[in-house]
Order: sequence, then C-alpha cells, then structure tokens
Amino acid sequence: MWKLGESRRRFFVDCRRPEENFWATLFREAGREDLVSGDEYAEYFAITPNHSNCPEIEQAVKYLVDIAPVEWKATMRNIFVARAFNGEANAEASSFRSAGIIELNYGFTLAAMIYSTLFSHFYDAVLTVGTEVDFDDEDSETTLLIVEEVERMAFEPIAATDEAIGEWAAARHVQAMHVSQTQLPARRNKEDYHNLVTSVEQFVIAHEFCHHMLGHTDVQFRHSRGVRRLVLEKMEGLGIEDLLQEMNPHQIRELEADVGAFLLLSGYLTSEVKRSRIYRSVGGSFVALVALAHVAEGWASREGEEGDPQTHPDFSTRLEVMYRLVKDMTLGMPVADFGDHPMGFVIQLRAFAFVVLKTWASRSNADVQAPRFLNVFSWMLDQQQEFWDEYLGELLPE
Repeated sequence: MWKLGESRRRFFVDCRRPEENFWATLFREAGREDLVSGDEYAEYFAITPNHSNCPEIEQAVKYLVDIAPVEWKATMRNIFVARAFNGEANAEASSFRSAGIIELNYGFTLAAMIYSTLFSHFYDAVLTVGTEVDFDDEDSETTLLIVEEVERMAFEPIAATDEAIGEWAAARHVQAMHVSQTQLPARRNKEDYHNLVTSVEQFVIAHEFCHHMLGHTDVQFRHSRGVRRLVLEKMEGLGIEDLLQEMNPHQIRELEADVGAFLLLSGYLTSEVKRSRIYRSVGGSFVALVALAHVAEGWASREGEEGDPQTHPDFSTRLEVMYRLVKDMTLGMPVADFGDHPMGFVIQLRAFAFVVLKTWASRSNADVQAPRFLNVFSWMLDQQQEFWDEYLGELLPE
C-alpha cells in the first residue's frame, strides 16, 4: 500500500534536494536568493509540499482526484506528483513498495507554454482568413498579400521553434528563444491561453496517473480492474485493431494511458461528461502530444535503451486514436448556440499538428515541401464539410 508521506520522502531523497517548494529551490539555484528571502513572495514560497512540490501542480492533482472514479481516489491521494528539475521534457510514473511517484519535468511545462502560444498564433491566423479575407474580391493581388502576411503570422513561430529543437536536445532544456514563443496575438484571451496550458499539464499528469491506476507500474494494483475494463471497451469500439496488432505491450500501454487520461479528464469514467471538459480534454491531449513529439523529435516510434523494444507508438498513431475517440464521444453532441462543436476544435488542432510535423519534415528532408497556409486552410474546410455531412447523417432518419 502506497503512503503519501513515503512517496514524498522517496522523491526528495532520490533527487537529493530539500523538501521544499519547487519554485524556492529553482530561484535559489538560479542565484535569486533575494526573491526567495524577500517579503513580496514570502507567502508563496512558504507553501510546503503535500501532494506535490509545486502549488500549481497541487491544484491540478486536486482537480484530477475530484473527478476520478471513487475506487481510484484513495490511491491517487497517496501518489506524490512532482515538478522535476532534470531530464527530458517529459513525464514519468514510478512505483516502489510503499511509494508511488509521478514526475513532470519543468522543461515540459515550458514546452506546454510555448506550444500553447504557437497554437494561439495559428488559431488567430485561421480566424483572420475565415472572417476577414474576401476571396471573391477582384483585387486578387491585395488578397494574396493579406494571405502572405497571415501565413507569416501562423508559420514563423512554428519555424522558429523547429530551428531551436537541436539546441534544446543538446542542452536537455526547453526555453523560449523567440518573441513569438512568448508573445500572444492581440486577440488571444490570456485566460484562454492559461487554461490551455493547464489542460496540457493535466492531460500529461492524468496519463501518468493512468499508468499507475491501470496496473502498468504495479500489476498487483487491486483497484484497476473495473475502470480498466471501461478503457479497454472504449478502445475496442474505435476500430483500431489493425493498429494494435503492429504494437508491442509497451506501446499498447501508452495508448491505454492516453485513452484513460482523456476519459478521466472528460468525466466519462464517472458518467459526468461535460462539454467544457471535452474541450479541455481535446486541447490538452492534442497540444501535449504535438509538444512531446516535436521537442523530442519523436514523430516515429522510439527505441528503448540498449536495444529494448520500442516504448512509444508513433505520433500519427497516437493522434489518430485521439481523433477517433473524440469523434466517438461527440458526434451526437448538439451544436452550440454559436455554431461551434468539439470536432471543429479537433480539426483546428489536427491542422496545427500537420503544420508542425510538415515544418520539421521539410527541414529534415529536402524532398518534403514546407506547408502552405492556403493548402492547410482548404484541407480544414474539406474536413469541416465532411464532419457536417456525417453529423447530419447521424441526425436524419434513413
């Protein structure tokens, strides 16, 4: 049986750092003792670790426990979820005799912020073309100039981030290196941006929780069976048998954790699915998967150490499973008053993922052309029409 005190102690012993607020340690090691010891942030730095060494992660853990199935709650409360200092921009679940730990590397938090900003630029560009460009205007030259500027707005931040990947990999530390990675478009609501960043972190933490709760880190875990059955039943209904046949057990467990995390965040595991939760789950999962794949240049399956089996499915497979899952859960959901639907958000995020992948591929392979905004926008319109046709087909009697 895991115990929170032992889980917390084990993390700090292993990382050889004092049992204190992550931010106090970070600022102290950065030479900003003046901030740690000053009065302005004294109350914040004084917050001591309980379920996490970070106040923001503490709130994320509380949220996830609150919406979790009742048979998971007690065990989740005894897992220590930590912001970690070293290693790749990723997350990891670890299990010991009396301790359960989840580590979320600080580099991934920075990646969540950067890629949420990149998506903000992309979304703003799509909004501009969709609402402000008249393609029937006889002044085609002006229209092309506008589209050229929109393409720059959307793709320059992604290209700048792509160019930084090599340095990030070498330094094992993600950092914003271009103003477009930190500066939001004027129309982007800061609260929406922060909600997206939080959703990304929540999805990754939920993914690691699911590794524990589905028995991936401890096969003897006694509370995994009921909800594990729900996860597997949902996966069986997605028509991904052909994908699973090509995978080893490590990769299948990653997909189970992806699906489990989405079902947890959406409220499906407790039969409390809400529209707002679906949107948070969609944004968090898609942006998290893009960030993880791009930062690690892990678009293809990853080999383990010293010839171990491939540990993760390729990015396209993970994104395809998420796409099918969202479609399965929302196709019958009514359109909102403003005409929006979760699948519209999915189409935007799939297009964003394609641009990031195509930008990386064009840099790595001379035979791959860089993406063009109008091509991407046209694809989005086609996908939107395809969805509406299918949506209306579901509503209309035969």
